[in-house]
Amino acid sequence: MSKLVHLVYIHGFQGNDTTFQSFPLDLQNHLSSHIPQHLDIKIQSSLYPTYKSVKPLSYAAKNFLEWLQTQPPGPVILMGHSMGGLLAAEAATDPSNTLDERTGRPRRIVGLIAFDTPYLGMHPHVIISGIASLLPKDTGTEGKKSEGEMNVHPDITVVPERVTDDWEAVKRSAANRSGHTRSDSDGSSHLAPIPPPSPSSSKHSSSRSSQQSPSPLLDRVLNFASAQSNSPFARWVKKHSDDPLSAGKRWIVERSQFSGAMFDPTGLKERYVRLVNWKHGMWVNYWTQTLPRRSDGTPLIHEDEESKGVQAAYNNYGLVESGIIESPAGGSSLSEIDREWTKVTEKPKTAGVKSEVTKGKVKDSRHFIVLPTGMGRKFGGEERWEKVVIGGVEDEVAAHCGLFIRGQNLDYDELVERVGTRVINWCAETRA
Repeated sequence: MSKLVHLVYIHGFQGNDTTFQSFPLDLQNHLSSHIPQHLDIKIQSSLYPTYKSVKPLSYAAKNFLEWLQTQPPGPVILMGHSMGGLLAAEAATDPSNTLDERTGRPRRIVGLIAFDTPYLGMHPHVIISGIASLLPKDTGTEGKKSEGEMNVHPDITVVPERVTDDWEAVKRSAANRSGHTRSDSDGSSHLAPIPPPSPSSSKHSSSRSSQQSPSPLLDRVLNFASAQSNSPFARWVKKHSDDPLSAGKRWIVERSQFSGAMFDPTGLKERYVRLVNWKHGMWVNYWTQTLPRRSDGTPLIHEDEESKGVQAAYNNYGLVESGIIESPAGGSSLSEIDREWTKVTEKPKTAGVKSEVTKGKVKDSRHFIVLPTGMGRKFGGEERWEKVVIGGVEDEVAAHCGLFIRGQNLDYDELVERVGTRVINWCAETRA
């Protein structure tokens, strides 16, 4: 009998049923045609519903691990986009997923593929746009196909929303069914007798978050955004005539127990270090970057050394401003980042070196998340981060959201192949 390998897709916060587009189907078809016959493996995919609770990330991970127990036995590879990758890391490194002495592998979750996950936070240069993406909005999905419609396949399951909306009710319903029989309607199958999530998992992250206010960085962002008349965030908070800034803060504070994990430097670092030290677990983070362009809009294929230096400085600013790295000089405020960035990009060009970047003729490539490079190398794991250049967008926010959209990620098919090759290689290792 073929060995079942389960791919579970986890949306980012406020992601909707169009986030992954047709990627699960495209990857499923790629794997079906490329998995070597001798591996004797069957791939099953599930799209876990968006987590809508305002409770801490550790609570969401606990619920996810309980749901995972209801699924058929076999190794699991988590596929997390954006903040979904944080939830995936929380679950993968939970004590309940300890090493199985019989197989030499983690007990259930053996791999984690993250897509632009802010393990070290979002870059402060785009953090206002990032916050705007968390706000309630008209998704404009009328006439658009949902993930369920785009991923029709006998081995792909779209898990019902109530699994995250009201997991406790789903559990009670499952417990009341005699014999814990398989269900085809509620996203649950048999209740597998594997160890439950460890209560100590809440100590991993956000043990502080139940009472924690937003981080100093978030306070600076909110104050900065309130003064920007044209920013999406400012337009939203100004709809609240009583006190725009306080209204915005209230909305963020109410959700800071979950989405606030992205603004908690201590929690981010602790979780990332656990992931780097995840014994025998396999993981990768595909991070997005915009394509640098000349002033006429044509792409700049080869960046010079000075451009690479600009990119290094850009990431170091992100590490310091996000509170991931402590600045020896005390750091700079968010409102000063653009001024400092201008100094870097408009500095006089080095004698004898012709650089389009320093002459202002190039729109530099940017990334949505902070990377473990430069000053961040101290955390390790850099070799597990793989760049994906999103060539059909103008900014890093669109790159982050367009990873699974063919018209925006012009190398979409290559991404499917890259991920597919990695999954097959991991499957081969689990069979060894």
